[in-house]
Amino acid sequence: MTTTGFAMRTTLLLATSLLAWGGAAAADGKTEPLSAYLATWNLDPQSRAVLREPSGWSDAKLQVSLRVIARLGLAPADAFAAWSEAATPWDTAAAPLDDSLVRVEGRAVFVAPLALPGDQAEISQRKAIDIVRIKNAAGGIVDVIADAAPAAWPRWQAIDEPASVVGLPLSTGPGPSPAPPPANAEPWPAEPHALLLAARRVAWHPATALGRLGMDYGLFDTVVDGQKLVSGDTDAFYAMLAAAGRGTQAAIEEAAGPVVDALPMIDPKQRWFQEHRGEPVTIEGAARRATRIEIDDPRRRRELGTDHYWELFVFVPTSLIKINDRVQDTYPLVCCVRKLPAGMPSGQSINERVRISGFALKRYGYPLPKVKGEDAGEPQRQETPLLIGRQAIWLPEPSKAGTTSLLGWIFLLLAGLIGLVLAFGAWRFNRDARLKRRRLRDSLPERIELP
Repeated sequence: MTTTGFAMRTTLLLATSLLAWGGAAAADGKTEPLSAYLATWNLDPQSRAVLREPSGWSDAKLQVSLRVIARLGLAPADAFAAWSEAATPWDTAAAPLDDSLVRVEGRAVFVAPLALPGDQAEISQRKAIDIVRIKNAAGGIVDVIADAAPAAWPRWQAIDEPASVVGLPLSTGPGPSPAPPPANAEPWPAEPHALLLAARRVAWHPATALGRLGMDYGLFDTVVDGQKLVSGDTDAFYAMLAAAGRGTQAAIEEAAGPVVDALPMIDPKQRWFQEHRGEPVTIEGAARRATRIEIDDPRRRRELGTDHYWELFVFVPTSLIKINDRVQDTYPLVCCVRKLPAGMPSGQSINERVRISGFALKRYGYPLPKVKGEDAGEPQRQETPLLIGRQAIWLPEPSKAGTTSLLGWIFLLLAGLIGLVLAFGAWRFNRDARLKRRRLRDSLPERIELP
């Protein structure tokens, strides 16, 4: 059997078994305990006893660790979310080597790929797996064998990045030390760890406006530009919506700053999202469509604390640009927000001016509707920035009735002022005429004497 065929067969068997387990677990609506899940796959503490042996690191220990990581990665999302919520925070005390997850928060200080033996590489369909060293605030050292570590972190050199991880304790004894390092690279730190974890992923929370709201920037590694929301985007999409809900509107607006020129985000040649994904921006334009999107997944509802969000198509002004053989001076951006202002119209055909401060996720691609009479064939596609925010700010134009009333009052005021000026002028003219006649009378003699 070829390597590819073996891997596909193994994956299919694992997925089939997992679906059967997941269906049984969900039949009564209860979450299966992690201990029962691991026992189903012969990964209970007794089966993991080799990891607690005082001997050095070995291929047997690596094999068990990889099996644990694989099973954590294949666990149903709802179940893993429940297990993660119940994870015990770790400081420097010895973690129990049972079936309880622990949560570690601190700084990632080193990342290196751990090479896999040939048989493990064949089964895992990868040549190496990442190992990450994390130090917490108390100085405790944790090494994490992770299925995924942020791609932006450099390998084989010291780093200092805020990180967190939820994983299963494997051992407090000797662990793997990646070796040998490439030429001109730093070796793996010699200081021993206090705990070895197996984890699905290590989260990265950089000191940005979005990172401070709890966003895991490592989720951006699987985001795909130029398409609709695909499976690799889902976690990042909902994590950004949740992060936007944790921040205040004022703080997000302050981080985003004034309205930006959307052209760099629109122009694919500038590859804006590769350098600015997650960056806060402010746009302003005409919302032509506002659609309420219901969230069916109970886990996502719990994650967001709501059962819906809003999708807006906002046309922003641009310089003259040519898109799909059409010259235009506006461009639609897709904005997903948690709520709309009270009283703002919604639906498929609106025209409301809005301002949105949010975070840039990806270039969202979608097919354009066919124009009547257009030749059959592949539909034209359009790509546009996708922004995630907390809420839209509605900028309604003043009502015509209010404008008419205001103009009427202004006209009456002007007419009154003109009348007062005219009345004052007439009074002064009459007064001056009387004075002139009096002066003329006073200048005449009392009588005319004839010669």
